[in-house]
Amino acid sequence: MKLLAIALVFLASTTINAQNWPSFRGPNASGVAEGTNPPVTWHLEKSQNVLWKTNIPGLSHSSPIVWGNNIFVITAISSGTNSTFKAKDRGIDLATDDVRHTWMIYALDKRNGRVIWSEKAYEGVPRAKRHVKATQANSTPVTDGRYVVALFGSEGLACYDLKGKLQWKQDLGVLNPGLWPPPPLPTADNPARREHHQRPRRTQNYTELTCSQRRLASICL
Repeated sequence: MKLLAIALVFLASTTINAQNWPSFRGPNASGVAEGTNPPVTWHLEKSQNVLWKTNIPGLSHSSPIVWGNNIFVITAISSGTNSTFKAKDRGIDLATDDVRHTWMIYALDKRNGRVIWSEKAYEGVPRAKRHVKATQANSTPVTDGRYVVALFGSEGLACYDLKGKLQWKQDLGVLNPGLWPPPPLPTADNPARREHHQRPRRTQNYTELTCSQRRLASICL
C-alpha cells in the first residue's frame, strides 16, 4: 500500500534553542517568536536553509507544536489509494473517505527530525465527512510541558504525557464540521430531516470532562 506523505520541515536559523511553541500560532496565539532570526528564503530540494526533513504518512492540516527538544504533530492515514488533498480545487465537494483510517500522533526530535515515538489514537472509517481541501486531522495539538492534548475530530480527544503514554481519552461524539450547504429544515413528513437538523454541533460528552481536561481541550476545540 502506497501512503501519501507530508514532509515536516524544520528551517535552519541562528539557533535551534528557540522558545516553546505550545499551540497553534505559538505563545498567546500571536504567531510571533521573540528573539529569533529565521531565514526568509529556503529551498527544500536543495536543502538550502533546511536543517532536516521527515516524511509523515497521511494527510494533515495540523500545525506542529514545539516544547523543549520535542515536536508534536498529528495525522490521519487512509488505507485507500485514492485519498487526496486538492488545494487548488474550486469546488465545495466532499471527499470520499469510506475506507479505514488510522489517526496518529508523532513526537520528533527538534534537533534532527528523528521520530521519538508515535501512538495510534483511533482506527476505523471516519465518522464525519471532510471537504476536499481539508483533512481528517485538522486540529493542532496543545501542550503545557507536561501533557499533550490532541483533538482527532469526531474520533475523539486524547491526552498523552511527553513520553507518549496515554493519560485519558474522551469520545465527544460526531462533531458537525459545518459544511456548506446546511442541512435541510425539518418537515412534518420527513422525520429524518428533523433528526439531522436537531443534531448538536458538539455532543454533551464535553461537559463530562474534568476542569483540567477542559482547560486544555478548549484550546484544541
